[in-house]
Amino acid sequence: MRRSSLLAAAAGLAAGIVTVASIPATKLFPAPPAPAAAAAAGERWACPMMDFIGNRPGDCPVCGMKMTKVTAGELTREQQNRMGVSLSTVTSGPATAIIRAYGTVRYDDRTLQVVVPRVAGRIVKRHPAALHPGNLVAAGDPVVDLYSPEAFAAQGELAAAVKLADGHAIHALLERFTRWNLRPLADAVLQGGAPVDTVTILSPYAGTVVLGLEGEGMAGAKLPTVGAEVMADTPLLRLVEPRTFMVVVHVPEARAHWLREGQTVRLASDDRGELPDVAARVTWLAPELNAEIRAREVHLHLADPNGRLLVGSLVNARIEAALGPALEAAETPAMFTLVPKSAVLSTGVRNVAWRVAGRESDGRIRFELAPLALGPRLETANGTDAYIVRAGLKPGDEVATQGAFLIDSQAQLAGTPSLLFPLGATAAPAHSH
Repeated sequence: MRRSSLLAAAAGLAAGIVTVASIPATKLFPAPPAPAAAAAAGERWACPMMDFIGNRPGDCPVCGMKMTKVTAGELTREQQNRMGVSLSTVTSGPATAIIRAYGTVRYDDRTLQVVVPRVAGRIVKRHPAALHPGNLVAAGDPVVDLYSPEAFAAQGELAAAVKLADGHAIHALLERFTRWNLRPLADAVLQGGAPVDTVTILSPYAGTVVLGLEGEGMAGAKLPTVGAEVMADTPLLRLVEPRTFMVVVHVPEARAHWLREGQTVRLASDDRGELPDVAARVTWLAPELNAEIRAREVHLHLADPNGRLLVGSLVNARIEAALGPALEAAETPAMFTLVPKSAVLSTGVRNVAWRVAGRESDGRIRFELAPLALGPRLETANGTDAYIVRAGLKPGDEVATQGAFLIDSQAQLAGTPSLLFPLGATAAPAHSH
């Protein structure tokens, strides 16, 4: 019995082997399904739900959702509207820039005049011109009364010379009073008047009384005081023209060569706003940079006939600069290719723009990446800043302004060249979890 069972098992095994051997290999071992074709160049596949980007279509391995194709550089009309894409045309225009700087108003030290007595004495009275800084003084206004024994003695000498009819002495004494700016005293003696021991010092100049000028080392100046002894040529008053001022500003090193004397300057202040009636110009440029702040000192002189400004007012100065072919200050600006600032994407080292490469009849727009070599940024009066383009674009090209960053992000997702990845997918491998 046992023997027959073994024979039956062996026969069954042999039959199975024969049966299996007769089945084609393709039935027993079918080839694995062919993988989905890899995305074409410039395409990536992204999960709409998860942070996953793949190289081929199919289901997301994280959540199972169907992945959608991301194509770089091509936007449908719907995508343009949804992304808010706007375009601008690259132009050719003059290189005119606005340089902004800030400074405080001070008196114009070029107009400084000093009132001095030509004779020694002691101050016994102050007139209104010597009472307060900021007072307006007219030429011929009295400043102080001076008790002067020297002037009294000279009047006595003149009276004696007149009595003796000493023409030589009279001439010499008259010359002395003229040098002292006290000729009226001498004339009074010639007309028979008695000598006086107190003389009035008059201002030969008109202007505003100031105590000191910034940067002139005169901060310790004081107004005359009653009882003070003064020597000849001791300063009594300092006067400046009342409506002429200066402003000292510092221009950053990057714009230091955009300056030249005579440039027009427009001013504004916090309390007065725009000051179109205040005429200002660049009058002096420092021959070297301030090494501590990396800036160039610039002096602006201005006239304020309507009294809009006060000394100490903070003003915003906008200097209009025309740039020549070498990007230095010039009389007339040179012509350059200009691209709006909003069209430029920058890493600080690399600059690009997205240029329109073609338009389709269904409203689609194709963009291409344009690496740029840029010149300086020009700030314009109307706020539409632009870059000078040295290479990468030409006048007439259309570039994306609003929405350019989203177009670049799309290119990064698709693995094609973009701002951060000049070589595209070869330098930016797919990101997956």
